[in-house]
Amino acid sequence: MARAKNEIIRCLKILLMWRTVFISFLLPILLLPIALSESKVARAAYGVLIIGIFWVFEVLPLAVTSLLPVLIFPLLGVAKVSVVCSSYFKDTLMLFLGSLIVAVAVEKWNLHKRIALRALTLVGPNPRWLMLGIMLPCWFLSMWMSNTATTAMMVPILNAILHVMKESMTDEPAEETELVEQGLDKTIENGEVVHVETLEGEEVSIKPRERDVDSRDIDLESSAPNFSPNDQFIRLTKTFALCTAFAANTGGMATLTGTPPNIILKTIADDIYEKRGLPDSGISFASWLIVGFPLSLICLIISWIWLQVFYAGSRCLKNESDSYESVRVYLKKAYKRLGPMTFQEIVVLIVFIVLALLWMTRKPQVVPGWGDLFETGYTGDSIPAVLIAAFLFAFPSHIPFITKETRKDEEEGRTVSDEEKWKFQPLLDWETVNQKIPWGVLLLMGGGFAVAAACESSGLSEWVSEQLALVMKSMSTYLAALILSIMVALATNVTSNSATATLFLPIVGELAISLKVHPLSFMIPVAIACSFAFMLPVGTPPNAIVFSTGYLKVKDMVIAGSFINLVTVLVLILAMVLWITPFYNLNEFPEGFLKTAMNETIVDLNITSVNNASNYVSYNITSS
Repeated sequence: MARAKNEIIRCLKILLMWRTVFISFLLPILLLPIALSESKVARAAYGVLIIGIFWVFEVLPLAVTSLLPVLIFPLLGVAKVSVVCSSYFKDTLMLFLGSLIVAVAVEKWNLHKRIALRALTLVGPNPRWLMLGIMLPCWFLSMWMSNTATTAMMVPILNAILHVMKESMTDEPAEETELVEQGLDKTIENGEVVHVETLEGEEVSIKPRERDVDSRDIDLESSAPNFSPNDQFIRLTKTFALCTAFAANTGGMATLTGTPPNIILKTIADDIYEKRGLPDSGISFASWLIVGFPLSLICLIISWIWLQVFYAGSRCLKNESDSYESVRVYLKKAYKRLGPMTFQEIVVLIVFIVLALLWMTRKPQVVPGWGDLFETGYTGDSIPAVLIAAFLFAFPSHIPFITKETRKDEEEGRTVSDEEKWKFQPLLDWETVNQKIPWGVLLLMGGGFAVAAACESSGLSEWVSEQLALVMKSMSTYLAALILSIMVALATNVTSNSATATLFLPIVGELAISLKVHPLSFMIPVAIACSFAFMLPVGTPPNAIVFSTGYLKVKDMVIAGSFINLVTVLVLILAMVLWITPFYNLNEFPEGFLKTAMNETIVDLNITSVNNASNYVSYNITSS
C-alpha cells in the first residue's frame, strides 16, 4: 500500500514538472470546438481563455505568453495582425519606459539608498518607529521606481538591522554597541566570525552562537531556542519583513507610473473614449496623483498600525522599554559612510524633481499648464519622460577640474592622464539600462493591450459585460464597485497584477456603459485593487523577495495580508465616495456615451425595419 502511494506521488511530481508540455499542447485541443464556432465572440473567447490560463498558471514565461496574441487572434479572424502588433507600443507604454529609465539612473548612483538610510536615521530605534522608518522610503521610492528594485534594495538593510536588534535583546547589548561602533571589526573571541552583507557593501559581524540566524538559508523558528526572548524576536522579524512588502505594494498606487495596472487603466480608458469619438478619459499624471496619493498614504498608515498589532498584540500601543541604542549607532554610521552627496547624485535628484514637476504641470486641472501651449492631442506625459531619459544619456557624469572625484584623485597624488581626465562618461549608459529594464513587463503590458483590443473589436467585452449587467443592474454603483474590487483583489493574489488588469478592465468598462454608469466608476477601483496583493508570496515580486529571506511562512503572510486586503478594499470604496467620484465627476454619465448609445439604437432600429420590410416583400412575392 505504501509503495503504491509513493508511486502515485512520484507520478504526480513528474506530471507537475512536465505540466508546460501537457498544458501547452492539450489545452488548445480541448478548447478547439470554441475556436471552430462561427461567432467572432466565441473565437475571441478561445484566445482569451488560452492566454488567460497560460498567464495564471505561468505555463510559459509571462513575456512569452504575451506574444501569443500576435499568433492567435489573426489566425482566428478576430483582429488583423497589423492591429494586434500596433497595440504593443502605446503612448502610455512610452511613459512607463521613460520612467523606468529615470529609475535606473536613481538606482545606478545609489540615490535611493541615501534616501532610505536617511529616513531610518530620522526615526527612533524603537521597533514601532523603526518599522515606520522602513516603510516610508519603501513607499515613497515605489511611487517612482520598480517596487521590485525598492524591496531588493531594502532587504539587506533589513537583515543588518534585525541582527543588530537581536544582539540588543541578549544579555550583553553594550558589547554589540561597541562592535557596531567599530564598523567592520572582524576579530571576535575564538577567532570565529559571521559576516552579514549590508546595503553599502560592508558587513555586520555576528557572534558565533548566532550563525544559524542567517536570513538567507534558515527557518528562524528552528533557531529560536538559541536566544532570548525568542518569541518576541521571531514576531519582530516577521513584522519587519511584511512591512517592507506592504509598503512597496501600496506605494505604487500613488502615481500613474508607479505600477503597471495604473498605466493599463489609462490606456484602456482612453481607447474606450476614443472609440466613441470623445477626448481622452481625463486621467493624467497630475490628476492621478491627486486621487491616488491620499489613498496610498491612508493604506500605508493602516498597514503600519495593523502590523504593530500583529507584532505586539494588546501591547502595541504601549511604549517599549528597550531602547535598541545599537541600532541607532549602526544606522548613523551606515549613513555616514555614504559620505556627502556626489555630483552624480545631485544631478539625478534635480532631474528627478524636474521630471515630476513637468508631469504635474502639464495639465494641472485647476490652472492652465504647459500642455495648453500646444494643440490638443499633441502632448502627453510620455514627452517629459522621454525628454529626461534622453538628457541622462547626454549629460556628463563628471566635469574635469570641477567635480569632486577629479579633485580627489589629484589630492591623493594619483596621476590622471589627459585622456582619462577628459573622457566623456554620461550619467547613464545603454548597457546599464539594458540590464536593469524589465523588458518582460513591457511585453506583458503590450500583450495585455493586444488582448484588450481583440476583446473590444470582437464584441467579447460587450457580451461578458451584458451577462454581468443582468446580475448587477439592481445594485447601487458603489456596491457593484465593491464586489468587483473584492473579486479582483482575490484574483491578483494568485496571478500577475498586469494580467489581472488586462483581463478585467475592458469588461468592467463596458459593464459600466451598459448600466449607464460612468466607466471610470468601475475601472478605477478595479485598477487600484490590482495592487492589493498582500496575502501570498506569488502575489507580487516584493512578496516573493521578503518571503525568500526565510523570516516568513505562507500562513504568516495569509494571516497578516488577509486583514489588509479586506480593509484596503473598504478604504478604496470610501475614497471613491469621498473624493475620487467628485474629482472626476463620476456621478454624471458622459453625454458622448449617451449619444453613441442613441446612435447605436437608431442603427439597430433601422436594420430591424429593413429586415422587416424585406421579409414583407418576400412574403408578398411568395404569396403571388
